Amino acid sequence: MNSELKELFEIKQEDKDKDKKISKPTDQNIKKHITTRLAVFILGTICFVIAIMEGKGVWEEIAFLIYMALFHAIWLLFIIIEALVLHCNKKLTLRNTNLIFILVLVLTYFISGIFLFGFA
Repeated sequence: MNSELKELFEIKQEDKDKDKKISKPTDQNIKKHITTRLAVFILGTICFVIAIMEGKGVWEEIAFLIYMALFHAIWLLFIIIEALVLHCNKKLTLRNTNLIFILVLVLTYFISGIFLFGFA
């Protein structure tokens, strides 16, 4: 009876080792990752634009514009920190997605700054 239990235990042990070798961390869903980041960014921007349009004076609109700029800056900082964490966790595809997202945001801010402030 003991030898039979040993055989069963060894078989189970081999199955666990095979599962560990076969299963690789493939939880890097790029579509879901970029969709959530873009959704937060776009919804935040839309909410601030609505608040700016509903502003009752120039100073209130400028205040909402400053709040929107702060929101974008904090969101960009969050994406940069997340890229560093993803790099440490060896999730390179998600890190690269974040780096591309950062590049697009910085280029968008740069082009917006040119149009707003006329740095030509």
